[in-house]
Amino acid sequence: MVNVLKITISVLCMLLCMACSDKEPSAEELLNNPQRNVVLNRDSLGAEYWLEVEKNETVQICLDSRVREWKTSLTSKIVNDSCFAFIVPTLIGVNSIHVKFPDSDSAYKINLAVGMKYLDFKNEEILYGKDLYQAFDKDEKIVSVTGTYLVDEYPVTNCEITQLMWDEIPLNPKDHQIEKEWSERKKSSMRNEKCDAHDSAANMISLYMAMKYANARSIREGLKPYYKFSATKYRNIKIIEPESGEYDDSIINPRYQYVAIHYRDYTKQRKGPRHQYVIMSYDFSNHKEKAILVSIDSTSDGYRLPYYDEWMMLARGGEKKAMTPWCNNSTKIKDVTKYARFAKYKEHVKTEPVGQLLPNGYGLYDVLGLVEEHVLLEDHNWLRPNSYIMINPGGPERAEICRPGDCPYCLKEGENCPSCLKGGGLFHDWKRINYSYRSEDRYTGYSGGFRLIRNIGNNAKWKL
Repeated sequence: MVNVLKITISVLCMLLCMACSDKEPSAEELLNNPQRNVVLNRDSLGAEYWLEVEKNETVQICLDSRVREWKTSLTSKIVNDSCFAFIVPTLIGVNSIHVKFPDSDSAYKINLAVGMKYLDFKNEEILYGKDLYQAFDKDEKIVSVTGTYLVDEYPVTNCEITQLMWDEIPLNPKDHQIEKEWSERKKSSMRNEKCDAHDSAANMISLYMAMKYANARSIREGLKPYYKFSATKYRNIKIIEPESGEYDDSIINPRYQYVAIHYRDYTKQRKGPRHQYVIMSYDFSNHKEKAILVSIDSTSDGYRLPYYDEWMMLARGGEKKAMTPWCNNSTKIKDVTKYARFAKYKEHVKTEPVGQLLPNGYGLYDVLGLVEEHVLLEDHNWLRPNSYIMINPGGPERAEICRPGDCPYCLKEGENCPSCLKGGGLFHDWKRINYSYRSEDRYTGYSGGFRLIRNIGNNAKWKL
């Protein structure tokens, strides 16, 4: 008992010294003092096992069987014949540990979801419909979702953008304020520096920048990029809809079974959206051509922005009744700020750290408040034209004719908007914010933020 007490005191003293010292602890010190211990059964591993981990944390995995070999590219240490410690990387993504046991040549794979939630839906019931921001508003229905998703736990942070897009950020931009902001952020950073898990949310991101970042994340992990970019003759942002000859009444993509039924009067039955968009080509540089054509690689299960229906599902986090985590729009602000961050009287270039409040039912943080999130629309998500949604603190939503300047630009031009911003941000009126709330996705200098998802294996099926 005395020896155990001495060892415990020694470890505590070491941890206190590390905490008080200005010097970063060495990798060896971190591996000797893991922040989290995970105990796994060999029988639970299967061919692949998913483990959610946080950026930069030190984790120790112990199995209930003796291990012959641990293999990974991570900074790591074999603790004993069944335990293994490692340091989680500093960027969001997937890393792997391969495990072999003495009685088998087969390797088991432990996938580490860094800064992401692994959501394996099996007939997950979600609320769908009754959204006054869409032109084809329908009554509420329960949709069954089956599919495997990786979802960013937090909105993407400024450090994540700076590090992954480092080579694209100019050091001496010529004119645009946004380029200058990112240039200053790069100058004050170091290449490959550590990104804190709770860094500030990126809030100066265009739709094009978010898509390019998604492709960069995919490429870093050896996945096919989801988005393809090419020149276009179009000048107005829009969804390029399928021509009449491209409709197919006999084949429906499993992901869109609910659409074929829910919107049959408007979109007819077909394989699914074409997923071609014209967007503005704003990124870290000033391009001569202001518009660009975006299409997708349908064979890719790489990182991408959520589509509108997916964002609604993920934001609700399993909620089937209330329109906000705080249940209604008449709640006091102190109840609201348990889940969503709002602020006033601050410069718009400033932002706040992610993950400081309570998560939703799926473990996702900051889906409302903090920063608006880029979300792609599909051709059954047409926004309500010439409408302005009023949120009554004591009553329901209602649609009214929009006021001058409030109508989305793409609707004014008679085209379908390719995207919108969801969730509201720091400077929105919290009484108007709910899961349905959206604002126009246009490049004004502080366009918004985003989080990425992956549908692993493109296996999602949505049906009524």
